[in-house]
Amino acid sequence: MSNAKKVRDLMVEITEYPHIPYWLSVREAIFLIRSTYDEKSGLGIHRMVLVFDEKYQLLGVLTLKKLLIGIEPKFLRRNEKSPYQGLTDADYAGLSALLEGTFAEGCKKEAKKPVSEVMMPIKAKVDVNDSIAKAAFIMIQADINLIPVMEGEIVRGVLRMSDVFNELTKIVVE
Repeated sequence: MSNAKKVRDLMVEITEYPHIPYWLSVREAIFLIRSTYDEKSGLGIHRMVLVFDEKYQLLGVLTLKKLLIGIEPKFLRRNEKSPYQGLTDADYAGLSALLEGTFAEGCKKEAKKPVSEVMMPIKAKVDVNDSIAKAAFIMIQADINLIPVMEGEIVRGVLRMSDVFNELTKIVVE
């Protein structure tokens, strides 16, 4: 039965999943993620990067969304004072051509900051001996698509929601 499988049976080994130290730049993390992308399909094998400290303790995860937020120029952020506040939708059409260079330069500047400034902290973990059903429940409750797999205090790998989905839905389709 599919739900008898353990997390260790489906996890991706930590050596096979992209991970970086917290002091690397957002730009370097973007290069790492983009290196796994297929140019034709636009899809990548990995859509997240794990972030570790100097003692190899897991600190957080970088998602594609967090990486995009990480390069967002300051003038576009809601909580920042912007010279463009109060513009109407009609104003934005003309303004967009003007801002293209400003946007690109702002992204490049923001990409220099360390990933520790934009990563998400780890919300949950599972043990290598936990059932796939338990891992699915934890992932759903924590609203995450990737969960670290631990053996004691050591990170052994990650479990992806897509793998959990494929395994558990066998119950329905068989």
